[in-house]
Amino acid sequence: MRVNILAGEKMTSIKRMNPDKLSYLIPWWSDYVDSNYNFRTDEPTDGRKVTAHEIYDKPPYDGILASKTKIESNKKNMRRIMKQGIHDYLNFSGPVFGDCGAYGYIDEAEPPYSPTKIADYYHDIGFDYGVSVDHLIVKSVESEKEKRFEITLENAEKFLQRHQEKGYEYVPVGAAQGWDTVSYREAAEELIDMGYDHIAIGGLTRSPTTTVLDMLNSVHGVLERYDQDISVHLFGVARLKAIQKLIRLGVTSFDSASYLRRAWLGAGSNYMMPGDRGYAAIRIPQSDRSPSARKILETGQVDIDTLREIDRGCMNLMRKYDRGEADIDEVMDAILWYDSMLGDDRDHEEHYLKTLKDKPWKECQCAICQNIGVEVIIFRGNNRNRRRGFHNTRVFYNELQRILSQEKKKSGQTFLDEY
Repeated sequence: MRVNILAGEKMTSIKRMNPDKLSYLIPWWSDYVDSNYNFRTDEPTDGRKVTAHEIYDKPPYDGILASKTKIESNKKNMRRIMKQGIHDYLNFSGPVFGDCGAYGYIDEAEPPYSPTKIADYYHDIGFDYGVSVDHLIVKSVESEKEKRFEITLENAEKFLQRHQEKGYEYVPVGAAQGWDTVSYREAAEELIDMGYDHIAIGGLTRSPTTTVLDMLNSVHGVLERYDQDISVHLFGVARLKAIQKLIRLGVTSFDSASYLRRAWLGAGSNYMMPGDRGYAAIRIPQSDRSPSARKILETGQVDIDTLREIDRGCMNLMRKYDRGEADIDEVMDAILWYDSMLGDDRDHEEHYLKTLKDKPWKECQCAICQNIGVEVIIFRGNNRNRRRGFHNTRVFYNELQRILSQEKKKSGQTFLDEY
């Protein structure tokens, strides 16, 4: 007999996600910047380390996903979290969603965590949601798919039993792993029959959108057979063009860091603007810190003083261009020369020209772009690159809210038409 584990309980201390809208969670990867960083001298200050929700008036996400494998990767931080609790450590008052970080142990025969200890761990440091211990099923371990499928479901059952025995307040989330529509459907059905009101679909991060939708459609067929509401979290998938379909297939929350990481990965879309407009960040590596600069210095082709002078000249030209005191050709010549000198054989010219012509950083009204100006578009060190990632996350979140608002209006109109 299935029991609704949350029925009648008062969970006053738990931060719940809004059940009436699709929630976006940002994975926590120690994404901090120096609050008072000196962009002129490129030197850190004694200012405190801050992240996106401490810079913007409103967090550009609805919650945070914190994985155990990531927390354990830094013993000092882990001790602080265990002492302070996850909310105080993150300085975040919204929902915090915990999982084990299955990609961190994907090559191991079995997960390194027991379901009972994980259930206790979520309670001990104050998570609002806790995901059962899962084991990823991907092509590289396809021969073990049935075994990993069973491990994930067995762990989910033991995890839920522990949660119920202890009377923990956080919301237990059953992890579903699979490899095709049948296995995902079976996993979802078993989890709901165990007593879960909240399930999480994993293993689809690198899948094409069509595959993601096929798997979700299969799971949705299961959800429709139950009377109660079942919440569905989708791990690692952020596809703005598919948001309406995700909602209709029962997804209530998802997480992704792709827009954050885009700031320093790839070459053509490091800086995002509304309407899916992407711009290349202008690469001006630090002459005394970047790997490419160190490499050329080791060859003896140029000395550090000369490299510093070129570096400083490029930075000054970017700032002068921002003030209208340098022309675009002068800037392009300098930064492309520096590019080639450091051995970057990628052709950035077209991308750079678009960025410099459009000056998107002047268009953006967010706190970061208003505060540091042209520095946000320069690909150079953590304090610029990660701030650009925060900007991207905010752009993504605002676009998501726009889509959700349109969807809500559309749903309201459909109701009126039917009425």
